[in-house]
Amino acid sequence: MDGTLLDNSSRIHPDSAEAIRAACAAGVRVVLATGKARPAAIRAADMAGLAGDNLLVSTRTPGIFLQGLAVHDSQGQQLSNASLPPAVVADAFRYVSSLEGSAGGSLVAFLGDECATLRMTDDLQALHHVYHEPLATVLPSLEALLEGPPVRKLLFMSTPQNVTSTLTPYWSRALQGKQAVPLQAVPSMLEIVPTGVDKWVGMQTLLGHLDVPHRALMAVGDGMNDLQLVANAGVGVAVGNAVPAVKDAAAYTASRTNHEGGVAEAFERFVL
Repeated sequence: MDGTLLDNSSRIHPDSAEAIRAACAAGVRVVLATGKARPAAIRAADMAGLAGDNLLVSTRTPGIFLQGLAVHDSQGQQLSNASLPPAVVADAFRYVSSLEGSAGGSLVAFLGDECATLRMTDDLQALHHVYHEPLATVLPSLEALLEGPPVRKLLFMSTPQNVTSTLTPYWSRALQGKQAVPLQAVPSMLEIVPTGVDKWVGMQTLLGHLDVPHRALMAVGDGMNDLQLVANAGVGVAVGNAVPAVKDAAAYTASRTNHEGGVAEAFERFVL
């Protein structure tokens, strides 16, 4: 959603909303494949009138969330349950607590449709109020977090410079051999996800459940977390603001960005 369907204010362009609504009315199954938790996707869609059982997303529709870690079937039931090793979760929270000020960034754990943290920050408030993610519950200790539901992914928030110069290099080294990898979809965020899971892996699970061949899939994306999905879809589309690698992998690059309704352009050309 971020950078593809949503603009930098986390809103859906009216043209894209209209195109998705028209596709749904025509009987086309439109499915989200996003890094967001399902409640965040529903909140963002609802602002454009796209939340509902016969629309883009609800608790009873198929979808791919948390970068492919949470795949839900045609009734909204979960098909996958990948999670991070507890040792990786512990290392991440200890890393943040060991650094002074904003050097380590803010850190939140995604447990599925809920989030948890050990320290509330302005960034984590913004994650809820701006990016629509569930407001994190503040737990009393790392032990309490590790004793709870499995952590599906971790998300650091910091300045884009700190993400690029400090967090990404550190975690690229620290996670080697630990069944987890760093992933960046938004300049001010760095995610840690289980190895071997991404949006395309999640999409293959969902397509198998729906008995839909991948050649019947159109996928629209912008970032490196969309690369395999765009590259392997029957028709892969890059919005105008997509990174070069995604544009190279796409069968078509829209002239319009996420701010201009690039998703609408893709639907008008290949769906409607």
